[in-house]
Amino acid sequence: AQLPAPSLRGAIIGPITALSVAIGFALPPLLQLRNVPPARVLRHDLEPPPLGYSVVYGVAVAAVTAMMYWQFRDFELIAYVLGGSVLTFAALYGAGRLLVIGLQRFRGRVGVAWRYGIANVARRGHESSVQVVAFGIGLMVLLLLTVVRTELMASWQAALPADAPNHFVINIQLDERATVTEILADHRIAAPSYTPLVRARISHVNGIPLSEYQAKDERAARELGDDLNLTWAATMNPANELIDGEWWQEGDTLRQVSIEERILEEIGLRLGDQLTYAVAGDSVTVTITSVRRINWDTFSPNFFMVVSPNTLENFPQSFVTSFYVEADQRAATVDLSRALPTVSVIDIGAVLDQVRRAMTRAALAVQYVFLFTFAAGITVLLAAIQATRDERMYESAVLRTLGARRSVILQGVAAEFIALGLLAGTLGAFGAGLIGYVVANQLFELDYLPGPTLLLAGLVVGGVVVGISGTLAARSVVNEPPVSTLRRI
Repeated sequence: AQLPAPSLRGAIIGPITALSVAIGFALPPLLQLRNVPPARVLRHDLEPPPLGYSVVYGVAVAAVTAMMYWQFRDFELIAYVLGGSVLTFAALYGAGRLLVIGLQRFRGRVGVAWRYGIANVARRGHESSVQVVAFGIGLMVLLLLTVVRTELMASWQAALPADAPNHFVINIQLDERATVTEILADHRIAAPSYTPLVRARISHVNGIPLSEYQAKDERAARELGDDLNLTWAATMNPANELIDGEWWQEGDTLRQVSIEERILEEIGLRLGDQLTYAVAGDSVTVTITSVRRINWDTFSPNFFMVVSPNTLENFPQSFVTSFYVEADQRAATVDLSRALPTVSVIDIGAVLDQVRRAMTRAALAVQYVFLFTFAAGITVLLAAIQATRDERMYESAVLRTLGARRSVILQGVAAEFIALGLLAGTLGAFGAGLIGYVVANQLFELDYLPGPTLLLAGLVVGGVVVGISGTLAARSVVNEPPVSTLRRI
C-alpha cells in the first residue's frame, strides 16, 4: 500500500481546530465581561456574575462536535467518542474527588504547613479534583508508555521458555534435511524436528465456488482467498489445545482438517463444513472436525490449518524447522546458508529487536504528544492559581497579620501543590496499572501485576512537577506585603 501524497491539509486543519475549540471554551466567560459591574474592577472582594456550567460546557461541546463532524461526517462515531469521553472524565473526576476527600484524613497527623496545604485542597474541592484529573490523565499515559510497557515486555520475556527457538529455517527440501541436521550437530545443536509444508488455496466452501460463496464479511472473504501454508500431523502439537471436536485417529480414511479457533470464527465456518483446496493443479476436499487454540509464545512451527496425514502426503512439499542457537553457536546459521543457498534462515531474535525498536520509537512519539497533555494540566493549574489570586493574597495577609511567618505560609502553599501532585500521581499510576493489567491478561494473555515501581514513579513525578510548578506560580502571592493587600480591600 502506498502512503497518500503530502499536502497542506494538516497545516490548515490544525490551527482551525485549535482556534474553534479555544473559542468554544473561552467565549462564554468573555461574553460575561459585559455584565461585570465597575465595582468588581475597583473592589476585588466582589464576585463576578454567576455563569452556569451548562452554558460553558454546552458551547464547548458544541464546538468540539462541530469540528468532529467536519472531520468524520459520522454522527454515530461522534456519539460514541463523546459518550466515551464523558464517561471516562466522569469516572476520573469521581476518583479524583474521592482522593481529595480521603486526603482530609491526614490533616490531624501532619505539621502546621501540611495542615494548611491539605485544608486548601479540601476547601477548593471541585477545582482540586479537576486539576487532579488533568494531571492524572497526562501521567497515566506517560506511565503506560514507559513503566508499564517496560514491565509488559519483561513479563512476556519471562514467560518464554529458556530454550525457546530463536531461529527458523524454511524451504528445506526432502533430501536436504540430513545436511541441516549434520551442520547443526557440528555446532552442538540438537537435531530438530521437521514439519512438512504444502502451499494451497481454498477454491470451494461446502461445494460452492469461492467466487460465489457469501462470506461472513469482507474480511472473511479476504482471508478465505489468501494463499495457505498447510501441514499434516498424526498427533497434535503440544503447543495446541483442542477446544471443540475430535482429533483424528490412526486408520481414519476421512480427509479432515483442524482449524485455529480465531480463524474459524473470523471466516464464519463451523464443524462439519467442507473446504476444497486447490493444490498443485489438483483439488482436495476436507471436512472440519476439530478446533484448536494455539500458544504462539512457544515459537515452534504452528499452522492455522492442519490436515490429517492421508491428505497431502503425495503432493510436492518442503519442510520448516526451528531451534535455539546460543551466542557462541551463531556460525551454524552462516554454514547453513553457505551449504544450502535455497534455504532461508530467519533470526527471530533480530526480528524481535527490530520490533522493539519500532515500538520504542512509536511510544516515544506518543509520549511527546501526551507531554502536551501534561503541559495543559500545568496550564489548568496556573489558571486556577490566577483565578484564586485575590483570595490567596487575602489569606496570606490575614495569616501574616496574625503572626504567621512567610516561610510557614510558603511551606503550606508548597504542601498544597505537592499534595495535588501526589493525588494526580496516584490516579495516573492506578489508571496505567489497570489498563496494563487488562491489556496483558485479555489481549496478550500474560500474567501481569503492576509493581510498586509504577506507583512510586507516579508519586515522584506528580509531586515534583506539580509541587514545583504550583509553588513558583503562587510564590508572588505570599511575597506580597500584608499592608498592600489590606489597603486594597
